[in-house]
Amino acid sequence: MMSAFGRRCLFAIAVICCFAFHIAALFGAESEPNVLHFGHIGGRDSLYWISAEEFANRVAKVSGGRIKIALHPSSELGSDTAVLKKLLTGEADISVIATPMSSVATEFGVFEMPFLIRDRAHVKLFRKEIMEKFLEPAARRKGYHLLAMWELGFRHITNNKRPVDGPGSLKGLKLRVPKGEWRIKMFEAYGVEPVPMEFKDVYSGIEAGKIDGLETPLDLIYSAHIERVQKFLTLSYHLYSPAFVVMGQERYNQLPISVRAILDRVAVDMQDWVLDQGERLDSQLVEKMKAASLSVNESDRLAFTIQSLAIYREYTKEPVARSLVKLIFESDRAALPPQH
Repeated sequence: MMSAFGRRCLFAIAVICCFAFHIAALFGAESEPNVLHFGHIGGRDSLYWISAEEFANRVAKVSGGRIKIALHPSSELGSDTAVLKKLLTGEADISVIATPMSSVATEFGVFEMPFLIRDRAHVKLFRKEIMEKFLEPAARRKGYHLLAMWELGFRHITNNKRPVDGPGSLKGLKLRVPKGEWRIKMFEAYGVEPVPMEFKDVYSGIEAGKIDGLETPLDLIYSAHIERVQKFLTLSYHLYSPAFVVMGQERYNQLPISVRAILDRVAVDMQDWVLDQGERLDSQLVEKMKAASLSVNESDRLAFTIQSLAIYREYTKEPVARSLVKLIFESDRAALPPQH
């Protein structure tokens, strides 16, 4: 028969084992770092590239090397659409994705509404509320976990035919657009022939004459060297594209609690940093585009806004869409000084 001392020893060992088990669940195995594969479409020195590298470095530092982010830029893991599928199957762990999120849930389509977002200061006014009330729950219902809202940036138009002053200048142009329902409808309303095409195929598509140009942020234009095969750049600011740091919910849930906490915290802490980098890149790239002999002009935003009203009417037929537009619009108005 076991003595009282022996029973106490066994109890102590059991408590220690139980404690060790919970610590392992909380922090993960110390001997092997958690390796997470982060794929995105950004080329070298694009905002995606810079942001993903900063994220990897910060995560490694905060975790003391327990979490390693393996980066796969330039569509190495496939297009945005392909990576979204891979996040659900576990073939990819993390990505940063903009327009194709509107194919995940209709709530993301609000960022397809033209001239809705004024500037990056405006983004900061609505970001937290729209994420918590609308976007995070919408993504979760489709099997995704949103870590943060970064950015792809303000979008502009390039082409080889003519400068774009207003909607009439776009009529008849074949422009590459992302595979988003509302983006296609918007450009059809402007008289464009939209050509849905993966970004990696744009350069060769322009060379082959399949498209006249595209609409996208400046850093993607420059990082893919598209300025080499285009003549005209129109600073239209027609859309602001946030980009969402996203994981598959199932993969996220499989990670130790502390790993999840670090990923969430670092991604959110970087939100304003990413906006600052986007602002810096835009200023630099306009000058680089001019130096590359592109003809640069600004469009008539009022004319474009008026032409876009039909898109708003169609999109806001659904109550949730109306609420999203109202949230973004009124967040900017609320920041204005009171009128006397």
